[in-house]
Amino acid sequence: MNDDMLLPVVLLGGLATYLIRYLPLAVCDRLKGRGVAPRLHRFLMALGPSAIAALLVLSLVDFLPMARLGQSTPKVAAALLAVFVLHRLTANPALATLAGAVTYGLTGWIGSL
Repeated sequence: MNDDMLLPVVLLGGLATYLIRYLPLAVCDRLKGRGVAPRLHRFLMALGPSAIAALLVLSLVDFLPMARLGQSTPKVAAALLAVFVLHRLTANPALATLAGAVTYGLTGWIGSL
């Protein structure tokens, strides 16, 4: 793949990942008060916290090689702080997940400069 295609591919991949997490939450909000099956409602409501947990698990994979512990700690700490702060401010797991992913990516990119 050439360098000209890298940015669009990464952006589209990020957008697709975000939409996979956001759309079920949006559907759940629109279905409130319409008599949705309790099992479907619980499934849709669990997607936000599970997305945050997936972000945490994927971030912690960097900790496995202990030699890289010092490199990974700031990225993971910044991302978790962003998730925590935005979730407390907005109570929106989709925005909190997006903020954590963006923060993790930006801290990794800034650290590589």
